[in-house]
Amino acid sequence: MGDKNNMEDNMDEISGHRNLDATGQHYMIDKALIKFIVDEAALSKTDVVLEIGHGHGELTKELIKKCYVIAIDIEHNLGIKSPMLKILKGNILEHIGGISFTKIVSNIPYNISEPLFRKLFKKDLDLCILTMGKNFSEILMQKNNRIGILANHFYDMEILKVVKPKSFFPHPRNDSVIIRIEPKNIDELDKLGALYKELLMLDNKKLKNALEKIIGKHIKLTKKSLNDAIKSHKMENIFEKRIYQLSNEEFVGLDGFLKKIAS
Repeated sequence: MGDKNNMEDNMDEISGHRNLDATGQHYMIDKALIKFIVDEAALSKTDVVLEIGHGHGELTKELIKKCYVIAIDIEHNLGIKSPMLKILKGNILEHIGGISFTKIVSNIPYNISEPLFRKLFKKDLDLCILTMGKNFSEILMQKNNRIGILANHFYDMEILKVVKPKSFFPHPRNDSVIIRIEPKNIDELDKLGALYKELLMLDNKKLKNALEKIIGKHIKLTKKSLNDAIKSHKMENIFEKRIYQLSNEEFVGLDGFLKKIAS
């Protein structure tokens, strides 16, 4: 009964501040789950946590008890003042490149899940504890799509808990999950993972040009041998595209090509 009352109190408090449907976000109102998330983050005073989509601050209030927090949202309605808190207003996809942090602890807006991970792949960090849509977590854990292939190369991932819609206000239509994402050390990456890491840093270049630039560092292959392999590939046209211009099918084709030349 206590947890139910806590959720109802939080729901009343949040709904009184603004129309949440304007942003499409769903805010966690279950205090037991918020405690679980903070505990799983294993925070220390030296951590700098990025919270994406802080909303009314239910999670923020608990995070600042543990460490310094940078909280960002597209709207500013956070009535919390603390020397342990920096509040930013804006779109995280536009600002994340300029923010320094060690961990992300966040109930991320579900509609930015994939573009957010494209940004995270380029960031150095220690740990993420994220609440996300269950459907997206399944994509992330699989190795048959672009985001999943990259995530499995770069991270150790574990689903910690499935979260039902009643734990949020307003209720999402589907289940969510809390997921632990721990980046692998650069020296733990296999040669294909290390190659992908560099390819993403060259995502403004055509794949052919990017591969020519870095192939020798990770795979014992000359530029001539690389170009011969590209010419013989049934999807040769993909190498004239940039990595994020590829469809999922084309990316899976690229992954198969890289595995072949790396073997």
